[in-house]
Amino acid sequence: MRQRMDLGDAVRDALPVYEASPALRAWAIEEGRKADGEAAPEGSSMDRARARFWRSAQWRVAAGLLIAAFVGWGVGSLRPISNSSPSDRLTSELIDAHVRSLLPGHLMDVVSSDRHTVKPWFAGKTDLAPAVLDLSDQGFPLLGGRLDYIDGHSVAALAYGRRLHTINLFVWRSGQDESPNGSFAARGYNLVHWTKGGLSYWAVSDVALSDLEAFREAYTK
Repeated sequence: MRQRMDLGDAVRDALPVYEASPALRAWAIEEGRKADGEAAPEGSSMDRARARFWRSAQWRVAAGLLIAAFVGWGVGSLRPISNSSPSDRLTSELIDAHVRSLLPGHLMDVVSSDRHTVKPWFAGKTDLAPAVLDLSDQGFPLLGGRLDYIDGHSVAALAYGRRLHTINLFVWRSGQDESPNGSFAARGYNLVHWTKGGLSYWAVSDVALSDLEAFREAYTK
C-alpha cells in the first residue's frame, strides 16, 4: 500500500497541472460516485470498505491520468503556435509565402527579366524601392516581382531563378525587433536574412544553402 501511495505521489508530481473544464470535472465526479455506489463484495464490513476505497481510488487515478493526458495533449499540440517566438512565426510566414508563390499565377505581378521594368512597377505600390538587380551573369536570372503580405504588412517580393528552382527575396523596412542576420533551415527550405540601408531582406528557396548564400553575396556586392 505504501508503494502505491508513493507511486501515486510520483505520478502526481511529474504530471503537469492543467485546469479541466467545468463539464469535464462534473463528468469525472459523477463517474466517481457511480463507482462508489456499485455493489460491494461479500465479506466483513472492513473488507467491503477497503474494496470500495481501492476501487474508487484506482478509478480516480485512471481518470486523472486520462484527463491529464488528454488535456496535456491538447495544450501540447498548440505549443508550437502559442509559445513560438516572433522569429519562428516570421520564418513560418516566409515559407508559406514562398510556397504560395509557386502556385500557378501567384509568383509574379510583373513578369520581366528587365530590372528597368520591374523596379518602376513598385513605385506607388509600396513605401520602399527595393534594389532590382540583374544577376543572370552570376546564375540568378531575374524573373519578376510582386507584392506580398508578411508579418502584418505589405512587402516587396522579387523572384529570381536558380536552374529549375525559384528564389523569393522579400524586402521591407527593418524595425527595432529585427531578427538576427544569418542562415536558417526549416520545413525543408533554406532562408538567408540580412539588413542593409534600413531594409530587411529575406531570401527563401528550396535550393541548397550554399546557393542561397551565393545569391546573397551576388545581390549585396
